[in-house]
Amino acid sequence: METIKTKDSGKHFTKNVYRLLFLTIVGLLFSFNVNGQLYTGGNVSVNYNEGYYLDIAPLIGYRVSIVDFGFSPFYSYAHRDKKEAEYAFGARVFTQVTFYKDIFGHAEVQLMNIGLPATGNRKWVTSLPVGVGYRIPISSSTTAYGMILYDVLLDPNSPAKNPIIRGGVTHNF
Repeated sequence: METIKTKDSGKHFTKNVYRLLFLTIVGLLFSFNVNGQLYTGGNVSVNYNEGYYLDIAPLIGYRVSIVDFGFSPFYSYAHRDKKEAEYAFGARVFTQVTFYKDIFGHAEVQLMNIGLPATGNRKWVTSLPVGVGYRIPISSSTTAYGMILYDVLLDPNSPAKNPIIRGGVTHNF
């Protein structure tokens, strides 16, 4: 993938964010005619591979029967052995399908803007984490969940490494 210089990153970021928002809105519009449920929450992703990676992300989603659609901006921090700390930001559009009771499959498209310490430039990295998760009801409107994800596109520059462990809480409206 091509490295994007800082002055161009704003245009590229805007274009990709609009794509993510468009996909989310289209998914939500198709599902509004069905009895659905809007929810919000947040999550934390971690992994350890020659250092550690952490990301924090609020989210908004919409559930229709067994399918969820959502959008989640995030901010991440990574510190690998013998390297400088890396900070990144981005957004993800996700979908989940419940297979059996509270067990679900998860897939997302994620765009992450990372700094390249060697050049001082920034680069957009596309990821495609997929995996499985489990929901645990806390109350009638609040749910905790955990997932194990595997990024099938794992860019060598990405601060996240496989597997990604993510957990969070959602609240239904």
